[in-house]
Amino acid sequence: MTKKRNNEAIDYRLWGLTCNGHGELLIGGCSTLELAAKYGTPLHVVNESRLIKTAGNFLETLENIYPEKVSVHFAMKCNAVPGVVDMVRKTGLKAEVMSEFELEIARHIGYSGRDVIVNGPFKPDRLLNACLEYGTRFIIIDSLAELRNLERLCVTAGQHADILLRINPDYIPQGMNQGSATGSRKGCAFGLDLKGGEVDEALKAIHGMSRVKFWGFHFHIGTGIQNPEDYCKALESLRDIIARTFQSGHQIEVFDVGGGFAASTSRGMTTREMLLYEAFDRLPQAGRTRSSIPIQKFAKAVTMGMKKLFGAGNLPELILEPGRCIASSNQLLLLQVHQVKKRTGLKKWLITDGGIGTVTMPTYYEYHEVFLCNDINRTRHEKATITGPVCFAGDIVYRNKAMPEVYPGEILAIMDSGAYFTAWESSFGFARPAIVAAAGGKHRLLRRREEFADMIARDCIPESIQTITN
Repeated sequence: MTKKRNNEAIDYRLWGLTCNGHGELLIGGCSTLELAAKYGTPLHVVNESRLIKTAGNFLETLENIYPEKVSVHFAMKCNAVPGVVDMVRKTGLKAEVMSEFELEIARHIGYSGRDVIVNGPFKPDRLLNACLEYGTRFIIIDSLAELRNLERLCVTAGQHADILLRINPDYIPQGMNQGSATGSRKGCAFGLDLKGGEVDEALKAIHGMSRVKFWGFHFHIGTGIQNPEDYCKALESLRDIIARTFQSGHQIEVFDVGGGFAASTSRGMTTREMLLYEAFDRLPQAGRTRSSIPIQKFAKAVTMGMKKLFGAGNLPELILEPGRCIASSNQLLLLQVHQVKKRTGLKKWLITDGGIGTVTMPTYYEYHEVFLCNDINRTRHEKATITGPVCFAGDIVYRNKAMPEVYPGEILAIMDSGAYFTAWESSFGFARPAIVAAAGGKHRLLRRREEFADMIARDCIPESIQTITN
């Protein structure tokens, strides 16, 4: 029996892409080759119409399924490009921020304070004071010390703050590698420990505070969650603390289940897959990467979990914080192949102009599809290692990726660059890329390519050097 080769990629149409008669890949009706020629590479391209549709569908689905008020806050940490966030804002999604930088972006593009919630383990006085001044809807408390500090700042400023308490339920979604179970493990730094009594202590402390008002709870059980039942199980684990909260005289008017909803076209590798990839260069098969769970199933699972926890007639407002499932599949990264290296009996390398500074961490622990933009139909018959331009052994996009024959000058598309690519990019020896939006056969610039002056703008250069450079 002949062993079937892994020479098939995920269907490019799952990203809403098309191709022309020459097999050139199109996004938003625009040729990826023409975009690369006009704007240069590396280049991020946002599928504008599809992004807007994805965000709008998420909100509409939750509003149709959950019987009480729903607020959907886009997790800006996954993609804080102002042009992208503004597209999402116009669909009715609000904002979740974790820093002064993200708060300022939210303000800059037109969010009101009541449309913003603030999360994260590090909230210095400057950020908390900015939240009070801006009138953010909720500050999500991450620790007892932060709770007490916020009360102090409120007293000093003569302000009041509305808060949610972030609970660490010590729950790990099924099949998730330990690193992706952010905020759900007892040993992590996020939130108030449920089993250790920190949540009860915080509730007791709030009774003695005059400036802080408790509205409810928040949790975030992981990233790239593919099983809707995980939300039900995590909610079920809170039954006792919910009962004690009511018994202590507090009301729960809001519950935030965080984000973590998986993207439909990429996923995090399991612990086993990561070990096989790191030790033996065995990249997961393309056909095993998809999460085909529609958002309707997540919405129904969360709704069921909330009804079991609170009762159908006593449901609080529901907040969700999607990021990856909104933005990931609606952006791609174009790279140009500079050189093709072959060593007989060893391997083949595709050396590109974008690697560790532009692709950064996601492809280290996630599977992202790669397409040849010049000919989407060219058969994949070999394995190649795709590298970046940096003189650093770790500058790898993928090792042993099933690819067609690729020639110097051709363009590759790294899919699902909408989540955590631009957020984590760096100027590691090279300028950061431009970002464009494509829709209806037209394109527009969202962020220009970084230039030398941008890269040294923060440096204090001696006058003698300034004279030379001028």
